[in-house]
Amino acid sequence: MLPSLPLDLQPRASTEAPLQVAPLNDFGTVLSPSQVRTFRDCGAKWYYKYALGLPDPPNGSLVRGRVVHQMAEAFFRAKLDGGSPDPDDLQAYFEDSWDHAAAQAAFGADEDVDLLKRQAAMLTRKYLDEVAPEIEPAALEFPVQGVIGGVAVRGFVDLLDTSGCVIDLKTAARKPMGVSADYAFQVATYRQLCRGANGKARVDTLVATKSPQVVTQEYTVSPADLKMTEKLYPLVREAMGEGIYLPNRSSNLCSYKHCAFAAVCEAEFGGRVKGGEEDLA
Repeated sequence: MLPSLPLDLQPRASTEAPLQVAPLNDFGTVLSPSQVRTFRDCGAKWYYKYALGLPDPPNGSLVRGRVVHQMAEAFFRAKLDGGSPDPDDLQAYFEDSWDHAAAQAAFGADEDVDLLKRQAAMLTRKYLDEVAPEIEPAALEFPVQGVIGGVAVRGFVDLLDTSGCVIDLKTAARKPMGVSADYAFQVATYRQLCRGANGKARVDTLVATKSPQVVTQEYTVSPADLKMTEKLYPLVREAMGEGIYLPNRSSNLCSYKHCAFAAVCEAEFGGRVKGGEEDLA
């Protein structure tokens, strides 16, 4: 039997409080790799997302990635339960996954929803046919927590295989050039928080080209990676505590397409965010 659809349908709490810089209270007391990544890329985005809890619906690319991820989880969960899953049996599950994810999305005017769905189906099939059968999962979709550098840290591991390797699945529009510093930071965090993780990691990137590709990159956590987590978590925690959250208009993700907080950021800080009304005029 296939698992029930693993979707969190609870809406993110919103607020009508004034968008002003506030001192650190309860938020920021427990950090995660994603919070550190967001804060370092754009302090204002971290504030809107994690401190104020403003709605952050996914765009089309994120919907595609989430559906592929859910399909892989269903396959691995069936395998973990001792079954021999057949990708052909997951078609109805795919349709349900897509419908639920799309219902929560904010698709951009330039996004072709039908194309994104076809890409999700093709990427899913390629991964389940060519990669997933060789992976032996030990644990799936589980939280981890602990203390790093004196800071409470939590995370969520996608998959740990029987050898102790952390495996992540991502989708992208183009082939990755290498393992990112953000990913190295993430897996160094998991190395310390995840019992059974041996410091080996692997990211499988499904590239949505005309002929879908799978790019597998392996990574080993180094002492330098561990040192960075021990340094950055307390420094980021301290910076959050200063209550100064600046926008980063130089970020590649600073645009109406990639940031749900673009309009409120313009209203709060002024200036222009790429893809706004003036750009479209």
